[in-house]
Amino acid sequence: MRCTLWMLAMLCLLLTPLPASAQELSCPELSDVQVNADDPESIVEICLATKKALAFLAGYNLVQKRTIRFEIIDTPIDSSGYKAYGSYDSRSDRIRLMSYPAIITGLENPQMYDEPFDHEHYRGAISHEVVHAVMQHNLTEKPISIGPQEYLAHATQLAVMPADRREALLKKLDVVPWESGDVISDVYMAIEPGKFAAKSYLHLTRMKDPLPFVQVLLNTKWFYVYVP
Repeated sequence: MRCTLWMLAMLCLLLTPLPASAQELSCPELSDVQVNADDPESIVEICLATKKALAFLAGYNLVQKRTIRFEIIDTPIDSSGYKAYGSYDSRSDRIRLMSYPAIITGLENPQMYDEPFDHEHYRGAISHEVVHAVMQHNLTEKPISIGPQEYLAHATQLAVMPADRREALLKKLDVVPWESGDVISDVYMAIEPGKFAAKSYLHLTRMKDPLPFVQVLLNTKWFYVYVP
């Protein structure tokens, strides 16, 4: 669903300042999601995308248990040698995220899944980092490896997209869900992030009973997951 300018303006007015900081705001209906930013548009995007991500995760019995804090910045984030739009730090329970204007105007040819970066992909990037936070809130083993986290983060990233946009992307990526015996690894994700996301979304949403597999993700100690 696309927001009108009127809706964005109303949501900006509803953002509630917290006593601790003049720039730290809590989202309407999400008092445990706080955003530190000067850019009203980015704040609105964060609140909307976080709400959708949390709703999707709740369907898999994954719930937020602590305050999630966003810090909006204007520079790329160094993530293991490559430039990322966002990152989650489990030590502080804080998400660092580039503002949308900084991504569009400050980076050369920004993309997501081999598509030009736009507002829908920005909401997806926000949702992706929310998943990392919520998974940490629900861990049964620490530390959790990258593969299981990225499976759910990328699946959620596609889930929050409008259905028509998601179906067009899935058709273009042209992959099948993960199958029994497959290995879900961050190596494949690094090589084919779009296909990794599509396979994960299709696998998660087509399982008759996904909850046991979600528990597998939360219990995985290795860098990969075998699909049962």
